Amino acid sequence: MKGIKFLLMAVVLVAMYSCFDDPVQETVDYTPAREAELLKEYLDTLVNRGYDIDTSATGIFYVIEEQGEGLYVQSGDSIGIDYTGFMPENGQIFDASSYHYEDKIWKFRYNPGDLIDGFEDALMLMNEGTKGLFIIPSNLAYGAYGSGSIPPYTTLSFSLELKKIYQ
Repeated sequence: MKGIKFLLMAVVLVAMYSCFDDPVQETVDYTPAREAELLKEYLDTLVNRGYDIDTSATGIFYVIEEQGEGLYVQSGDSIGIDYTGFMPENGQIFDASSYHYEDKIWKFRYNPGDLIDGFEDALMLMNEGTKGLFIIPSNLAYGAYGSGSIPPYTTLSFSLELKKIYQ
């Protein structure tokens, strides 16, 4: 009888243990092919949701949600932007102006070469008051090496609003 109880307890414990997720995480092979596939899926999803996606000369994809007025950003301008950066493959936010500034606005002097290429390209498409979604392939972001929590070959998305060009 003791043997049956022990066997029954062992079966219950094995069954319970098998219900837990495997602690070994699946490794992801970050490659240009994987990035291209995920980017296509993301863009297709946006189109299916009714968004009209444009492409810049350098290769970022963007949707202008609200067009601003006035002058466009120029080198040397002092600007204020509200931004949220996230990875489209999983929606993970990796940075936002609200994380750093009480008024949610990052104020800085724009100098070419200070930011990733795709972010600079996005700024060139904006005038004061413009709101948009900007999708930046890794070749215009952190490329084959990634940066911090951003893996290699990862497309980035930014929700941006150009609040102000300061004179």
